[in-house]
Parts: sequence; structure tokens; C-alpha cells
Amino acid sequence: MNRRRALLCSGLLLLVLAMTVCFFSARRHAAGLSAPGGPRSSGPAKAPPVVDLNRHDGQTIDFSSGRPVAKDTPADKAALDQAVKEMEEAAKDVTFAPPPQTTDQKAVAPPQKP
Repeated sequence: MNRRRALLCSGLLLLVLAMTVCFFSARRHAAGLSAPGGPRSSGPAKAPPVVDLNRHDGQTIDFSSGRPVAKDTPADKAALDQAVKEMEEAAKDVTFAPPPQTTDQKAVAPPQKP
């Protein structure tokens, strides 16, 4: 009877241990941590390519492929013109007032240029 109880407890302990290992292994895999020390990386981050904006003025620059591709199709031009019109319409009534002056600022005279 004691041997049967010891065998049952050992089996149950091994089952709990195996489930714990599987649980933490699955969590590490889901987080992208296959080895201790943090997430895997393919190397240092590369700087994005430099685009000469003066040369591509009025063109759409598409970065969806990972590289800059200048596009100058009629559809892109129409979308760009429409976006400019919408921005101008939205900003036409926007004004900025000068900041209010405090009494200390009114008392001090601006410096004179020689």
C-alpha cells in the first residue's frame, strides 16, 4: 500500500513538473525569447536610406517596400493636390494671437540697436 502511494505521488509530482516546464517554455516562445538574455535580433538596426527631397519635390515617396520609391503618377498627383487643398481649407481660419504682456514686460523698454 505504501509503495503504491509513493508511486502515485511520484507520478503526480512528475506530471506537475512536466506541465510547469511546458507552460513556461510556451510563454518564452510566445514572447520571442528562445534563449536567456532577451529577444532575438537580426543584428544592429540599419539607418533608413537618405532621400533627396529637393529632387523629388511634388512626388510621392513610398516606403512600404522598405526602400524609398518616388512615384509620380497622375493618381498620386491628384491625391497630393487634394490633400493640400484640404490642409489649406482646414487652416484658413487659424490665427495665433501674441501672448499677453504682464506689467513687468510693459515697464521694461526694448533694447536699442546702435
